[in-house]
Amino acid sequence: MRYAIIYVSTASKDLKEPEIKTMLKESVIWNNSHGLTGLLLYSEGNFFQIIEGEETVTKDLFESIKQDPRHHNIIQISGKEIHKEAYDGFKSDFIYSNAHYDPKKFRTYLEQIEVLDDATQKAVKNMLKAFIIT
Repeated sequence: MRYAIIYVSTASKDLKEPEIKTMLKESVIWNNSHGLTGLLLYSEGNFFQIIEGEETVTKDLFESIKQDPRHHNIIQISGKEIHKEAYDGFKSDFIYSNAHYDPKKFRTYLEQIEVLDDATQKAVKNMLKAFIIT
């Protein structure tokens, strides 16, 4: 069964740019090697992540994320079964600040969330826009 978790969090004050870039790259590698898809964004001291995968793996990863001292104020926006992957055919990816913003990629991410319910789609769209436009 596929499961999706969406959350936002605040980076720890002592987390420096090189550490953030390394963390983002490592998360892509780990997620892809464990069959997880989704998106991880970082902008102006905040993280936004969509994680999709086998339910147990996804939930276990989120429990680990909640214990990670590199961020705090973790707010889960959504956590539910999904019948179709929002990022079907996409591996995990990340965007770091406005310098890496690709409008075509952003439109693709927005199109991928159409499998989510209306309320979750709205929340995700607002978050994506806030992260990309800030």
